[in-house]
Amino acid sequence: MNDRRSPTFMVALGVLIALALIVIGGGMNSGFGSPQLSRRFAAQPPVPGDLALNLPRIEAPQAPPDLLRILDDVHKRLSGGQAATALTPTVAGPRIEVRVDDLRRTGDQIVVRGSVRNAGDREVTIPPGAFTFRDSRGVRYATGSSGSATLAPGATTDFEFTVPLPTERGLTLIVDLPPDPPLEQTLLLEVDGG
Repeated sequence: MNDRRSPTFMVALGVLIALALIVIGGGMNSGFGSPQLSRRFAAQPPVPGDLALNLPRIEAPQAPPDLLRILDDVHKRLSGGQAATALTPTVAGPRIEVRVDDLRRTGDQIVVRGSVRNAGDREVTIPPGAFTFRDSRGVRYATGSSGSATLAPGATTDFEFTVPLPTERGLTLIVDLPPDPPLEQTLLLEVDGG
């Protein structure tokens, strides 16, 4: 009797263990190509104080020619529907490291894909409002999404953000995770007078 159940029991046990590992793995890292942080952002008018900030744009006459060629290539790749690399691919703070893998234009939107890694020695929770964007005209982009991601030390989660960014504008990603100072990551630069 035990011999007839043994293969069936072992297969069932193997399936249960596999399912448990998938569930546990999904909670620790959002592998399997499904970003844990996936949001659509909406434009908000500039706040008067924001216009004095360092906006993601550069004046063509003062810019080095090599930089202008790189920026032109990035904007051509995006307008052609290809993926482009962020100008600042990685930033790190005391608790997290943010990496932007690529940018891709889809119509009048930019899709920003990357990951967040817990660089600290304690669990960190990333609330939905931690990520915002600012373009080269001072327009802020925020999300009203709910939910958060909790990362164990050393754990990583993927993100995919969709921002309604007009063509040729610059874009900065801002991650605000108090009490740490905000992290600012320049993704694209707008070229003025080019």
